[in-house]
Amino acid sequence: MALAAPPLTAALAFAVARESAYGSLGDWGFFLGGLLLPLVLLGWHAARAARRGASLIALSALPAGLGAILALVSVGHSTLEERGVEISCMVLKVTKRTQTESSMDAEGHWTSTTRTSYDHRLDCPAGGPEHLDTPSRLAKEGESLAVVHDPQGKVSPRAAGHVHGRGLRTAAEVTVGAAVLLGLVGGIREAYEKRRRKPRRPTRR
Repeated sequence: MALAAPPLTAALAFAVARESAYGSLGDWGFFLGGLLLPLVLLGWHAARAARRGASLIALSALPAGLGAILALVSVGHSTLEERGVEISCMVLKVTKRTQTESSMDAEGHWTSTTRTSYDHRLDCPAGGPEHLDTPSRLAKEGESLAVVHDPQGKVSPRAAGHVHGRGLRTAAEVTVGAAVLLGLVGGIREAYEKRRRKPRRPTRR
């Protein structure tokens, strides 16, 4: 299970995302099956490993979770690479939005994370998106912006040049591979610890 959990959860996320992009799966199915379920399964896997003291196996859930998310996101990028249409849109307005999230750690300390995004309101040809939300400003008001969008409307549009299907797939494979390696080392370590703690039988004379 230590070796199987990372690739299985990444494969689950990838399969659900593919069904959402190319099948009839809706937004809720995408969220529940592609994101929430893999992370819950990895959390359960890590909790079980932590209870029996297998810290490396528990730690492997972190890169495994990242790999599942990267696999999920890579499908949208790959879909745009396969069937996306590039169009030129006029930027009508750019709104900067800043959101601050606070969280408390195990020791009771609060940390704040600020996320900035830019909502580009667009005037595109028929079938194109009305807005594009990005982490940085891509164009000013009145300028043109090249956008790649899905004619079927199942995948979020992205700015041309910001579609990285192959790179995200490679990143997902690397992080899942790291998780498998951690699980392998953790499994060997756990087996060694069990063998060392096992009482030896008295030798007969």
